Amino acid sequence: MVTVRIPTPLRKITGGQSEVQLAAESVLALINTLESTYPGIKDRLCDEQGELRRFINVYINNEDIRFQKGIDTPIQSGDEVSIVPAIAGGGATAPCERTPPVGRGGHDNICRFTNLNGHNNVCRTKPL
Repeated sequence: MVTVRIPTPLRKITGGQSEVQLAAESVLALINTLESTYPGIKDRLCDEQGELRRFINVYINNEDIRFQKGIDTPIQSGDEVSIVPAIAGGGATAPCERTPPVGRGGHDNICRFTNLNGHNNVCRTKPL
């Protein structure tokens, strides 16, 4: 069994639990087990292609999986897995997309992101 630390925004899905115990052999298997136990959690962690969302960081025993094998990183019994959402500017965001020139030759930056509560958001800003 591994201990999975659940961030505050996802605790509504886990019935308020800050930690859960699960059996899994990889991060991918862990996410799938979390989904079968707590339906809806995978949508908060993974994009439509099944990859971890850019603003979700996963650590195994304080080691970032991005520097290991990513979602295929193996997990052993007794490991501690921490799910940590990145926090910036009041919300987690995906990379901005550039739109065609607007007005005086500038570009609007359009940011599309899904926050941990599952809400899709769009913001538009002008460069300085």
